[in-house]
Amino acid sequence: MVTWIKTRRAVLGSRHLTPTPATIAVRGPRIASVSLPGDPPPTPGPDDVVVDVGDHLVTPAFVNGHTHLAMSAMRGVGLDAMAGNIIEDLYFRIEAELTAEDVRAFTRMGAAESLLAGVGAVWDHYYFAEAVAEGMVDMGLTGVVAPTLQDLAGPGVPRLEAALDATVAIATDAGLAEAGIVAACGPHATDTVSEALWTRLAQLADDHHLPIHAHVAQSIEEYRRSLDRHGSSPVDWLASLGVLKAGAGMLLVHGLYVTEADLGRLRPGTNVLCYCPFSQLQFGFPAAVEGWWKAGIPFVVGTDCGASNDSMSVQQELRLLASGRAFAVAPSSAGQRFRSSGDLSQARALDVLRRKRRDEQQALADPRTLLDTVWRVPGGLHPRLDVGRLVAGARANICIWDARHPAWWPRTSPVRALTMGDISTPWGLMVNGAWIGERGAVRESLLSSDEWREARAEADGRLRALAKRAGLPEWITALDG
Repeated sequence: MVTWIKTRRAVLGSRHLTPTPATIAVRGPRIASVSLPGDPPPTPGPDDVVVDVGDHLVTPAFVNGHTHLAMSAMRGVGLDAMAGNIIEDLYFRIEAELTAEDVRAFTRMGAAESLLAGVGAVWDHYYFAEAVAEGMVDMGLTGVVAPTLQDLAGPGVPRLEAALDATVAIATDAGLAEAGIVAACGPHATDTVSEALWTRLAQLADDHHLPIHAHVAQSIEEYRRSLDRHGSSPVDWLASLGVLKAGAGMLLVHGLYVTEADLGRLRPGTNVLCYCPFSQLQFGFPAAVEGWWKAGIPFVVGTDCGASNDSMSVQQELRLLASGRAFAVAPSSAGQRFRSSGDLSQARALDVLRRKRRDEQQALADPRTLLDTVWRVPGGLHPRLDVGRLVAGARANICIWDARHPAWWPRTSPVRALTMGDISTPWGLMVNGAWIGERGAVRESLLSSDEWREARAEADGRLRALAKRAGLPEWITALDG
Protein backbone atom coordinates (compact mmCIF):
# COMPACT_ATOMS: atom_id res chain seq x y z
CA MET A 1 0.00 0.00 0.00
CA VAL A 2 1.14 3.52 -0.82
CA THR A 3 0.14 6.72 0.97
CA TRP A 4 -0.09 9.71 -1.37
CA ILE A 5 0.22 13.17 0.23
CA LYS A 6 -1.04 15.91 -2.09
CA THR A 7 -0.45 19.60 -1.39
CA ARG A 8 -0.48 22.85 -3.28
CA ARG A 9 2.51 24.03 -1.22
CA ALA A 10 5.56 21.91 -0.44
CA VAL A 11 9.06 22.97 0.58
CA LEU A 12 11.20 20.01 -0.42
CA GLY A 13 14.32 20.95 1.55
CA SER A 14 16.74 23.73 2.37
CA ARG A 15 18.00 23.81 -1.24
CA HIS A 16 14.43 23.94 -2.62
CA LEU A 17 12.72 26.63 -0.55
CA THR A 18 10.15 27.91 -3.07
CA PRO A 19 6.80 26.29 -2.24
CA THR A 20 5.52 24.12 -5.06
CA PRO A 21 2.54 21.83 -5.68
CA ALA A 22 3.62 18.25 -5.07
CA THR A 23 2.34 14.74 -4.60
CA ILE A 24 4.53 12.63 -2.32
CA ALA A 25 4.20 8.85 -2.45
CA VAL A 26 5.23 6.96 0.69
CA ARG A 27 5.77 3.21 0.66
CA GLY A 28 6.83 1.66 3.96
CA PRO A 29 9.33 3.86 5.80
CA ARG A 30 10.55 5.72 2.71
CA ILE A 31 9.46 8.22 0.11
CA ALA A 32 8.82 6.32 -3.11
CA SER A 33 8.42 9.32 -5.40
CA VAL A 34 7.78 13.06 -5.51
CA SER A 35 5.65 14.33 -8.41
CA LEU A 36 5.96 18.02 -9.32
CA PRO A 37 4.20 20.23 -11.86
CA GLY A 38 5.09 19.03 -15.35
CA ASP A 39 5.64 15.44 -14.24
CA PRO A 40 3.25 12.70 -15.43
CA PRO A 41 0.26 12.67 -13.05
CA PRO A 42 0.54 10.00 -10.34
CA THR A 43 -1.83 7.06 -10.51
CA PRO A 44 -2.75 5.71 -7.07
CA GLY A 45 -3.70 2.04 -6.90
CA PRO A 46 -7.08 0.79 -5.63
CA ASP A 47 -5.67 -0.02 -2.18
CA ASP A 48 -3.66 3.18 -1.84
CA VAL A 49 -4.58 6.03 0.51
CA VAL A 50 -4.71 9.59 -0.83
CA VAL A 51 -4.38 12.43 1.70
CA ASP A 52 -5.08 15.81 0.11
CA VAL A 53 -3.99 18.56 2.51
CA GLY A 54 -4.86 21.45 0.18
CA ASP A 55 -3.00 24.66 1.07
CA HIS A 56 -1.31 23.22 4.16
CA LEU A 57 2.47 23.50 3.87
CA VAL A 58 4.38 20.21 3.64
CA THR A 59 8.05 20.14 4.68
CA PRO A 60 10.68 17.71 5.92
CA ALA A 61 10.49 17.09 9.65
CA PHE A 62 13.25 18.79 11.62
CA VAL A 63 16.44 17.01 12.66
CA ASN A 64 17.90 17.74 16.11
CA GLY A 65 21.67 17.63 15.63
CA HIS A 66 22.51 16.86 19.28
CA THR A 67 20.45 15.94 22.30
CA HIS A 68 20.11 13.68 25.32
CA LEU A 69 16.42 12.78 25.31
CA ALA A 70 16.43 11.13 28.73
CA MET A 71 17.90 14.23 30.37
CA SER A 72 14.53 15.96 30.05
CA ALA A 73 14.06 14.34 33.46
CA MET A 74 16.54 16.86 34.91
CA ARG A 75 14.87 19.99 33.57
CA GLY A 76 15.22 22.82 36.07
CA VAL A 77 17.32 20.82 38.55
CA GLY A 78 20.41 22.42 39.99
CA LEU A 79 20.41 25.59 37.92
CA ASP A 80 22.75 27.16 40.49
CA ALA A 81 25.36 24.60 39.42
CA MET A 82 25.43 26.24 35.99
CA ALA A 83 27.94 28.66 37.50
CA GLY A 84 30.51 25.85 37.58
CA ASN A 85 30.81 22.63 35.58
CA ILE A 86 27.29 21.29 35.94
CA ILE A 87 28.18 18.10 34.06
CA GLU A 88 30.74 17.05 36.64
CA ASP A 89 29.20 18.82 39.64
CA LEU A 90 25.65 17.49 39.29
CA TYR A 91 24.74 15.44 36.21
CA PHE A 92 27.37 12.75 36.82
CA ARG A 93 26.05 12.32 40.37
CA ILE A 94 22.51 11.74 39.13
CA GLU A 95 23.53 9.61 36.15
CA ALA A 96 25.52 7.24 38.37
CA GLU A 97 22.17 6.16 39.83
CA LEU A 98 20.35 5.59 36.54
CA THR A 99 18.97 2.23 35.43
CA ALA A 100 18.16 1.11 31.91
CA GLU A 101 14.48 1.18 32.81
CA ASP A 102 14.80 4.79 33.96
CA VAL A 103 16.45 5.78 30.69
CA ARG A 104 13.77 4.13 28.55
CA ALA A 105 10.99 5.83 30.53
CA PHE A 106 12.67 9.25 30.44
CA THR A 107 13.53 8.90 26.75
CA ARG A 108 9.83 8.55 25.95
CA MET A 109 9.22 11.95 27.54
CA GLY A 110 11.94 13.67 25.53
CA ALA A 111 10.87 11.88 22.37
CA ALA A 112 7.26 12.96 22.75
CA GLU A 113 8.27 16.58 23.29
CA SER A 114 10.47 16.39 20.21
CA LEU A 115 7.69 15.00 18.04
CA LEU A 116 5.30 17.73 19.17
CA ALA A 117 7.91 20.27 18.02
CA GLY A 118 8.00 18.78 14.51
CA VAL A 119 11.25 16.87 15.08
CA GLY A 120 11.33 13.52 13.28
CA ALA A 121 14.93 12.51 13.94
CA VAL A 122 17.52 13.21 16.64
CA TRP A 123 21.21 12.63 17.24
CA ASP A 124 21.16 11.25 20.80
CA HIS A 125 24.15 10.56 23.04
CA TYR A 126 23.58 8.80 26.36
CA TYR A 127 24.09 5.93 28.77
CA PHE A 128 22.09 2.69 28.40
CA ALA A 129 21.82 3.42 24.71
CA GLU A 130 19.81 0.31 23.90
CA ALA A 131 17.16 1.63 26.29
CA VAL A 132 17.31 4.99 24.49
CA ALA A 133 16.69 3.19 21.21
CA GLU A 134 13.77 1.27 22.73
CA GLY A 135 12.23 4.46 24.08
CA MET A 136 12.52 6.12 20.68
CA VAL A 137 10.86 3.14 19.01
CA ASP A 138 8.10 3.25 21.63
CA MET A 139 7.24 6.80 20.55
CA GLY A 140 7.93 6.41 16.83
CA LEU A 141 10.94 8.76 16.72
CA THR A 142 13.89 8.05 14.41
CA GLY A 143 17.52 8.99 14.80
CA VAL A 144 21.13 8.19 15.56
CA VAL A 145 21.95 6.70 18.95
CA ALA A 146 25.48 7.04 20.33
CA PRO A 147 26.19 5.03 23.50
CA THR A 148 28.16 7.28 25.86
CA LEU A 149 31.67 5.89 26.27
CA GLN A 150 34.03 6.86 29.11
CA ASP A 151 37.12 5.25 30.61
CA LEU A 152 38.82 8.10 32.53
CA ALA A 153 35.94 9.73 34.38
CA GLY A 154 32.18 9.77 34.54
CA PRO A 155 29.37 7.33 35.33
CA GLY A 156 29.99 5.42 32.10
CA VAL A 157 33.38 4.06 33.20
CA PRO A 158 32.10 0.83 34.82
CA ARG A 159 29.79 0.24 31.85
CA LEU A 160 32.40 0.78 29.13
CA GLU A 161 32.44 -2.70 27.62
CA ALA A 162 28.65 -2.92 27.72
CA ALA A 163 28.44 0.42 25.90
CA LEU A 164 30.89 -0.75 23.26
CA ASP A 165 28.82 -3.90 22.77
CA ALA A 166 25.68 -1.74 22.52
CA THR A 167 27.30 0.34 19.77
CA VAL A 168 27.82 -2.76 17.62
CA ALA A 169 24.44 -4.21 18.56
CA ILE A 170 22.56 -1.09 17.47
CA ALA A 171 24.68 -0.77 14.33
CA THR A 172 23.87 -4.32 13.22
CA ASP A 173 20.21 -4.58 14.34
CA ALA A 174 18.06 -4.91 11.21
CA GLY A 175 14.87 -4.29 13.17
CA LEU A 176 16.14 -1.00 14.57
CA ALA A 177 17.35 0.03 11.12
CA GLU A 178 13.87 -0.59 9.71
CA ALA A 179 12.48 1.56 12.55
CA GLY A 180 14.90 4.34 11.57
CA ILE A 181 17.36 3.86 14.45
CA VAL A 182 21.07 3.68 13.60
CA ALA A 183 24.27 3.88 15.65
CA ALA A 184 27.20 6.24 16.07
CA CYS A 185 30.33 5.89 18.17
CA GLY A 186 29.85 8.06 21.25
CA PRO A 187 33.04 9.00 23.11
CA HIS A 188 31.92 11.44 25.77
CA ALA A 189 34.66 14.10 25.61
CA THR A 190 38.41 14.46 25.27
CA ASP A 191 38.93 14.62 29.06
CA THR A 192 36.86 11.53 29.91
CA VAL A 193 38.19 9.26 27.14
CA SER A 194 41.79 8.05 26.96
CA GLU A 195 44.05 7.95 23.92
CA ALA A 196 43.74 4.17 23.87
CA LEU A 197 39.95 4.32 23.79
CA TRP A 198 39.88 7.06 21.14
CA THR A 199 42.13 4.88 18.98
CA ARG A 200 39.91 1.86 19.58
CA LEU A 201 36.82 3.84 18.66
CA ALA A 202 38.38 5.17 15.48
CA GLN A 203 38.93 1.55 14.41
CA LEU A 204 35.37 0.62 15.38
CA ALA A 205 34.06 3.54 13.34
CA ASP A 206 36.14 2.39 10.37
CA ASP A 207 35.05 -1.23 10.70
CA HIS A 208 31.31 -0.41 10.74
CA HIS A 209 31.47 2.85 8.75
CA LEU A 210 29.95 4.80 11.64
CA PRO A 211 30.18 8.50 12.40
CA ILE A 212 31.72 9.61 15.68
CA HIS A 213 29.57 11.87 17.88
CA ALA A 214 31.40 13.54 20.77
CA HIS A 215 31.51 16.63 22.98
CA VAL A 216 34.67 18.56 22.13
CA ALA A 217 36.07 21.68 23.84
CA GLN A 218 32.84 22.15 25.79
CA SER A 219 34.30 23.47 29.07
CA ILE A 220 37.29 25.30 30.47
CA GLU A 221 38.13 22.18 32.49
CA GLU A 222 38.30 20.05 29.33
CA TYR A 223 40.47 22.62 27.55
CA ARG A 224 42.85 22.96 30.53
CA ARG A 225 43.18 19.19 30.91
CA SER A 226 43.98 18.82 27.23
CA LEU A 227 46.78 21.39 27.51
CA ASP A 228 48.08 19.78 30.72
CA ARG A 229 47.97 16.20 29.47
CA HIS A 230 48.79 16.55 25.79
CA GLY A 231 50.22 20.04 25.34
CA SER A 232 47.58 20.80 22.72
CA SER A 233 43.95 21.78 22.34
CA PRO A 234 41.24 19.09 22.24
CA VAL A 235 40.81 19.47 18.46
CA ASP A 236 44.55 19.43 17.83
CA TRP A 237 44.94 16.31 19.96
CA LEU A 238 42.16 14.46 18.09
CA ALA A 239 43.75 15.46 14.80
CA SER A 240 47.09 14.02 15.94
CA LEU A 241 45.37 10.72 16.78
CA GLY A 242 43.76 10.51 13.34
CA VAL A 243 40.26 10.56 14.87
CA LEU A 244 39.04 13.45 12.71
CA LYS A 245 39.29 11.33 9.58
CA ALA A 246 37.92 8.07 11.00
CA GLY A 247 34.74 6.28 10.05
CA ALA A 248 31.91 8.11 8.32
CA GLY A 249 32.92 11.50 9.73
CA MET A 250 32.81 13.24 13.08
CA LEU A 251 30.24 15.46 14.79
CA LEU A 252 31.99 17.76 17.30
CA VAL A 253 29.51 19.23 19.75
CA HIS A 254 29.62 22.65 21.47
CA GLY A 255 33.15 23.82 20.58
CA LEU A 256 33.14 26.71 23.07
CA TYR A 257 36.95 26.60 23.26
CA VAL A 258 37.80 26.06 19.59
CA THR A 259 40.51 28.32 18.20
CA GLU A 260 41.08 29.62 14.69
CA ALA A 261 43.99 27.19 14.42
CA ASP A 262 41.64 24.36 15.42
CA LEU A 263 39.22 25.31 12.66
CA GLY A 264 42.10 25.01 10.20
CA ARG A 265 42.61 21.41 11.30
CA LEU A 266 39.00 20.38 10.70
CA ARG A 267 38.07 18.73 7.43
CA PRO A 268 34.96 20.33 5.88
CA GLY A 269 34.10 17.16 4.00
CA THR A 270 34.00 14.92 7.07
CA ASN A 271 33.93 17.11 10.21
CA VAL A 272 30.77 18.88 11.36
CA LEU A 273 30.40 21.19 14.37
CA CYS A 274 27.25 21.49 16.48
CA TYR A 275 25.78 24.70 17.91
CA CYS A 276 23.27 24.52 20.79
CA PRO A 277 22.59 28.22 21.47
CA PHE A 278 19.93 28.17 24.21
CA SER A 279 21.73 25.42 26.10
CA GLN A 280 25.10 27.14 25.78
CA LEU A 281 23.58 30.37 27.13
CA GLN A 282 22.78 28.50 30.33
CA PHE A 283 25.82 26.29 30.95
CA GLY A 284 28.49 28.43 29.30
CA PHE A 285 28.26 30.96 26.48
CA PRO A 286 27.29 30.73 22.81
CA ALA A 287 30.08 29.37 20.65
CA ALA A 288 31.64 31.66 18.03
CA VAL A 289 29.58 30.18 15.24
CA GLU A 290 30.34 33.04 12.86
CA GLY A 291 33.96 31.88 12.91
CA TRP A 292 32.86 28.38 11.93
CA TRP A 293 30.89 29.85 9.05
CA LYS A 294 33.80 31.99 7.81
CA ALA A 295 36.13 28.97 7.99
CA GLY A 296 33.75 26.95 5.82
CA ILE A 297 33.11 24.27 8.45
CA PRO A 298 29.56 22.86 8.17
CA PHE A 299 27.53 22.87 11.35
CA VAL A 300 24.21 21.66 12.70
CA VAL A 301 21.92 23.06 15.36
CA GLY A 302 20.80 21.02 18.36
CA THR A 303 18.86 21.62 21.54
CA ASP A 304 21.21 19.66 23.80
CA CYS A 305 18.86 18.53 26.59
CA GLY A 306 16.01 19.56 28.84
CA ALA A 307 18.47 19.81 31.73
CA SER A 308 20.20 22.82 30.13
CA ASN A 309 17.55 23.97 27.67
CA ASP A 310 13.91 24.21 28.63
CA SER A 311 12.82 23.50 25.06
CA MET A 312 13.29 20.55 22.72
CA SER A 313 12.21 22.61 19.70
CA VAL A 314 15.24 22.77 17.43
CA GLN A 315 13.29 25.14 15.15
CA GLN A 316 13.21 27.73 17.93
CA GLU A 317 17.02 27.70 18.08
CA LEU A 318 17.16 29.21 14.59
CA ARG A 319 16.20 32.69 15.80
CA LEU A 320 19.27 32.82 18.02
CA LEU A 321 21.46 31.57 15.20
CA ALA A 322 20.06 34.27 12.91
CA SER A 323 20.26 37.19 15.33
CA GLY A 324 22.34 36.17 18.34
CA ARG A 325 25.41 38.12 17.28
CA ALA A 326 23.51 41.34 18.08
CA PHE A 327 23.74 40.48 21.78
CA ALA A 328 27.41 41.49 21.64
CA VAL A 329 26.58 45.10 20.76
CA ALA A 330 25.26 46.47 24.08
CA PRO A 331 28.05 45.09 26.34
CA SER A 332 30.79 46.16 23.92
CA SER A 333 33.27 48.92 24.75
CA ALA A 334 31.28 51.22 22.42
CA GLY A 335 28.15 50.48 24.42
CA GLN A 336 29.92 51.11 27.70
CA ARG A 337 31.29 54.45 26.47
CA PHE A 338 27.84 55.59 25.38
CA ARG A 339 26.17 54.61 28.65
CA SER A 340 28.78 56.43 30.72
CA SER A 341 28.77 59.62 28.62
CA GLY A 342 25.44 59.85 26.81
CA ASP A 343 27.34 61.66 24.08
CA LEU A 344 25.82 61.69 20.58
CA SER A 345 29.14 60.73 19.00
CA GLN A 346 29.25 57.64 21.20
CA ALA A 347 25.65 56.82 20.28
CA ARG A 348 26.63 57.04 16.63
CA ALA A 349 29.63 54.78 17.25
CA LEU A 350 27.31 52.27 18.87
CA ASP A 351 25.03 52.36 15.85
CA VAL A 352 28.01 51.86 13.54
CA LEU A 353 28.90 48.75 15.52
CA ARG A 354 25.28 47.53 15.30
CA ARG A 355 25.31 47.89 11.53
CA LYS A 356 28.70 46.21 11.27
CA ARG A 357 27.59 43.19 13.31
CA ARG A 358 24.40 42.98 11.28
CA ASP A 359 26.36 42.95 8.02
CA GLU A 360 28.68 40.27 9.40
CA GLN A 361 25.79 38.01 10.37
CA GLN A 362 23.68 38.36 7.24
CA ALA A 363 24.98 35.13 5.75
CA LEU A 364 24.05 33.29 8.94
CA ALA A 365 20.53 34.75 8.79
CA ASP A 366 19.88 33.50 5.26
CA PRO A 367 16.95 31.03 5.33
CA ARG A 368 18.88 28.43 3.38
CA THR A 369 21.74 28.59 5.87
CA LEU A 370 19.37 28.34 8.83
CA LEU A 371 17.36 25.43 7.45
CA ASP A 372 20.52 23.64 6.32
CA THR A 373 21.40 23.26 10.02
CA VAL A 374 18.17 21.42 10.87
CA TRP A 375 17.50 19.66 7.54
CA ARG A 376 20.25 19.02 5.01
CA VAL A 377 23.44 18.89 7.11
CA PRO A 378 22.23 16.74 10.06
CA GLY A 379 19.98 14.75 7.74
CA GLY A 380 22.93 13.67 5.62
CA LEU A 381 25.46 13.00 8.38
CA HIS A 382 24.76 9.29 8.72
CA PRO A 383 25.17 7.06 5.64
CA ARG A 384 22.20 4.91 6.68
CA LEU A 385 19.70 7.58 7.72
CA ASP A 386 18.64 9.92 4.91
CA VAL A 387 16.31 12.53 6.43
CA GLY A 388 15.75 16.28 6.22
CA ARG A 389 14.58 16.35 2.60
CA LEU A 390 11.60 15.25 0.52
CA VAL A 391 13.10 13.16 -2.29
CA ALA A 392 12.62 9.62 -3.53
CA GLY A 393 14.52 7.17 -1.34
CA ALA A 394 14.70 9.39 1.73
CA ARG A 395 13.15 8.38 5.04
CA ALA A 396 9.53 9.53 5.13
CA ASN A 397 9.77 12.09 7.97
CA ILE A 398 7.23 14.71 6.95
CA CYS A 399 5.55 17.69 8.64
CA ILE A 400 2.25 19.19 7.52
CA TRP A 401 1.71 22.73 8.82
CA ASP A 402 -1.74 24.26 9.26
CA ALA A 403 -2.08 27.17 6.81
CA ARG A 404 -4.85 28.61 9.03
CA HIS A 405 -2.58 29.06 12.06
CA PRO A 406 -1.91 32.77 12.74
CA ALA A 407 1.83 32.13 12.86
CA TRP A 408 1.68 31.48 9.11
CA TRP A 409 -0.42 34.56 8.28
CA PRO A 410 -0.28 36.33 5.85
CA ARG A 411 1.57 33.51 4.03
CA THR A 412 3.80 35.93 2.15
CA SER A 413 6.92 34.13 3.40
CA PRO A 414 6.43 30.60 4.74
CA VAL A 415 10.21 30.18 4.85
CA ARG A 416 10.46 33.07 7.32
CA ALA A 417 7.80 31.42 9.46
CA LEU A 418 9.83 28.21 9.41
CA THR A 419 12.98 29.98 10.58
CA MET A 420 11.77 32.85 12.75
CA GLY A 421 8.18 32.09 13.79
CA ASP A 422 6.60 30.20 16.66
CA ILE A 423 4.95 27.59 14.44
CA SER A 424 3.94 25.19 17.20
CA THR A 425 2.95 21.54 16.68
CA PRO A 426 2.42 20.31 13.11
CA TRP A 427 -1.13 19.73 11.83
CA GLY A 428 0.08 16.34 10.64
CA LEU A 429 3.27 14.42 11.31
CA MET A 430 4.62 11.32 9.60
CA VAL A 431 7.79 9.68 10.89
CA ASN A 432 9.37 6.67 9.23
CA GLY A 433 6.31 6.38 7.00
CA ALA A 434 3.83 6.17 9.92
CA TRP A 435 1.44 8.86 11.12
CA ILE A 436 2.07 10.18 14.63
CA GLY A 437 -1.28 10.71 16.32
CA GLU A 438 -4.23 11.98 14.29
CA ARG A 439 -3.94 14.48 11.47
CA GLY A 440 -5.41 17.77 12.62
CA ALA A 441 -5.04 16.79 16.29
CA VAL A 442 -1.49 15.53 16.72
CA ARG A 443 -0.95 17.02 20.17
CA GLU A 444 -4.39 16.20 21.56
CA SER A 445 -4.42 12.62 20.29
CA LEU A 446 -0.95 11.84 21.59
CA LEU A 447 -1.44 13.32 25.05
CA SER A 448 -4.90 11.85 25.56
CA SER A 449 -3.88 8.28 24.69
CA ASP A 450 -3.76 5.52 27.28
CA GLU A 451 -0.20 4.75 26.19
CA TRP A 452 0.91 8.28 27.01
CA ARG A 453 -0.78 8.32 30.39
CA GLU A 454 0.93 5.05 31.32
CA ALA A 455 4.30 6.28 30.06
CA ARG A 456 3.98 9.53 31.99
CA ALA A 457 3.00 7.73 35.20
CA GLU A 458 5.99 5.39 34.93
CA ALA A 459 8.38 8.28 34.26
CA ASP A 460 7.00 10.23 37.25
CA GLY A 461 7.51 7.28 39.59
CA ARG A 462 10.98 6.52 38.33
CA LEU A 463 12.03 10.15 38.62
CA ARG A 464 11.02 10.32 42.29
CA ALA A 465 12.94 7.11 43.01
CA LEU A 466 16.00 8.42 41.15
CA ALA A 467 15.97 11.68 43.10
CA LYS A 468 15.90 9.71 46.34
CA ARG A 469 18.80 7.46 45.29
CA ALA A 470 20.84 10.49 44.20
CA GLY A 471 20.37 12.12 47.60
CA LEU A 472 18.69 15.27 46.33
CA PRO A 473 15.90 16.02 48.82
CA GLU A 474 15.12 19.40 47.26
CA TRP A 475 14.42 17.67 43.96
CA ILE A 476 12.04 15.22 45.64
CA THR A 477 10.23 18.11 47.35
CA ALA A 478 9.82 19.90 44.02
CA LEU A 479 8.51 16.74 42.35
CA ASP A 480 6.04 16.05 45.14
CA GLY A 481 4.92 19.67 45.10
